[in-house]
Amino acid sequence: MSDSTATNTTNTPADPSQVARDPHRLRKNVHILFLGLGPSETDPVINLLRAARIAPRGRQIENEKDFLGALSERSWDLIICSPNEGELKNNRVLHHLLRLDKDIPVVQLMDELDCARMAKGLKDGMRAVVSKQDTELLLLTLQQELISLEQRRSLHMAEARLSDAERRCQQLMDVSSNGIVCLDGERIMYANPCFCHLFGYNDERPLINQPFENLMIAEDRAELTEQLRAFKDARRKDMLMQLSAERADGSNFVANLEMQEARYNDRPCVQLTIRPDRQFRELQQAAQQELVTGLYNRQFLEQSLEDAIQSALDGGYDCNLLYLSVDQYSVIRSEIGFEGCDQVARDIADILRLHVNQAHLIARPSDDIFVVIFRDPSPDKSVRLARKLCGAIADSTTSVNGTLLHVTCSIGVTTINDNSPRPDEVVARARMASESLRNRQSGGNGVKLYTVEAHVKASDSKTVRMLREAVKEQRFRLLYQPVVALHQETDANHYEVLLRLLDPENREISPNIFLATVDHADLSIAMDRWVIRESLQQLRTELEKGHRNRLFITITGGTLKDKDLVPWLSDILREFRLPADRIVFQLSETDISSQLPTAIEFTRAVKELHCRICIKHFGTSTSYREVAKAIAADYIKIDGSYVQDLANSNALDKSFNRMVEQLNGNRRITIAPLVESTKVMSKLWKSGVNLIQGYYLQPPRERMDYDFFDQ
Repeated sequence: MSDSTATNTTNTPADPSQVARDPHRLRKNVHILFLGLGPSETDPVINLLRAARIAPRGRQIENEKDFLGALSERSWDLIICSPNEGELKNNRVLHHLLRLDKDIPVVQLMDELDCARMAKGLKDGMRAVVSKQDTELLLLTLQQELISLEQRRSLHMAEARLSDAERRCQQLMDVSSNGIVCLDGERIMYANPCFCHLFGYNDERPLINQPFENLMIAEDRAELTEQLRAFKDARRKDMLMQLSAERADGSNFVANLEMQEARYNDRPCVQLTIRPDRQFRELQQAAQQELVTGLYNRQFLEQSLEDAIQSALDGGYDCNLLYLSVDQYSVIRSEIGFEGCDQVARDIADILRLHVNQAHLIARPSDDIFVVIFRDPSPDKSVRLARKLCGAIADSTTSVNGTLLHVTCSIGVTTINDNSPRPDEVVARARMASESLRNRQSGGNGVKLYTVEAHVKASDSKTVRMLREAVKEQRFRLLYQPVVALHQETDANHYEVLLRLLDPENREISPNIFLATVDHADLSIAMDRWVIRESLQQLRTELEKGHRNRLFITITGGTLKDKDLVPWLSDILREFRLPADRIVFQLSETDISSQLPTAIEFTRAVKELHCRICIKHFGTSTSYREVAKAIAADYIKIDGSYVQDLANSNALDKSFNRMVEQLNGNRRITIAPLVESTKVMSKLWKSGVNLIQGYYLQPPRERMDYDFFDQ
């Protein structure tokens, strides 16, 4: 049985650009320092994180020197420590983190937890104090700390990018062909060279700290003051006006002013851009319009949506977005052509103008999509308006070449408030609501309000019941992903066997839902045996076709304890008349570490049958070297987090190369999973890894059909 660590669930080739976005395979690499904890304490934590789709990489630290060396080596994500302090005291750990200004959350594990111990740990500087026995709380705590750390790092990155963006903006303003001036209240705090030239000044020195109104003719100064006050009071993001300006020599010219909210030298200001073009207002309006309907275009919608989200973030300016999608648009276009579709769009635009007040924004970002930014905080009002629009469009007819056409639309509504995400995500939410109508109703023609649903994990009892029904009804499917030689010539074509669970309608369920909760021994044994029997039966068929295949089959930690497995396996091998060396049983490194004597006995028994052994997720626990020495494994599958690190780094990972070199030197066949792009291939080649696996070669399929080029 597979835990899908290095695989996906799709059965067809995928665009590499889409691979990284697959939720079944995405894992976050997390680098952890374990202080004062042995393998029996660290392995359950690693298993817990891996089950939550996190790729942990742990290192055991025993003394202060090793701790300081580790801090200088790389950026760490978590420190998990024990209250039973050895050579390295926890207060020294916190001292060094503070001294070196390292932002690494420290979580303390306790055998038994009470309020006094928790309070002491938090006072000492721990981010959290958790009981080892409460695994659910421990996982939630670690997840929250990782999320907070990522948010802090993102904030630091955003601040650095903001500083760089402000510097670039300053450079652009200095060389702009438009006159730009920044006002602190009503006084000038910055004027660029073009502005100085427009008003007849050699540089900005005579203008700094002077009232901007002095640069307008006397008749227009009152209007300027009123417009500036209205701009601030209305909290608008931009405004256009046309005034008569006065140069240094007393001559006048007509200035088109674009007023915007901005920041200069970390202070809020009003930025005025002056363009002498008399057609400025007309050109600006034309640039905002979509040609067919006259509604606002995509560019103006994106800017307006950003402004709406920013205003909502400031508080008091919540609004709603209506996403109108024309139903069956591709069918309509095939029947009436592009010109007919343009007429449909114009008629829909007229309906929107009729029912939506001009205070709100109406846009057409694409052929079959219309968007309304409804500037009212009430979702109920927005839904009522959406229903009114949906009904009006359905009741209308469009005449195309003498033919009357009825059109319907699906409208998704989402709220914009101080908790809204980025503009593209806001639109995506409304689009999801709109598309769901077509999935649940015939052809759409309805309204749905998007609601953020908490992703609540199914309870253990429900999951177990679902698994028992699946085992009873054999609602499983096997997929196969090739494992291909990079350096070493092999005597067989390797495939990993992957298990997928199906619902009663034979739709695939994500492995995340059930694999992390299979801790019931009877279930894991039943599922593993099903996988073994089905995959060996398929292997028998492939061998009869003349294909020299070898299968990697995962054995879960619960099945390792099954004393009847090896005798049962011996009977299956005789039943299918299979050469045992065509079968490789995979054991997770952390499963081995947590029950080492059992794993050693299982390995010995399987070897007597002449089957082979592979250790997967290698290099994640703190005792991986001991595991490699204790288990006579033929293959070592290095954890996918190492490969992901190689893909995300411009430099070769020295620790990865050292690991591969040592394993190859010990006559172990090394495998690198999660190979998804050409970027990492050259690094893997140089590292000397023997076999590779991943979407770059082929996604998992229901058939063993990879072209191995007759290796």
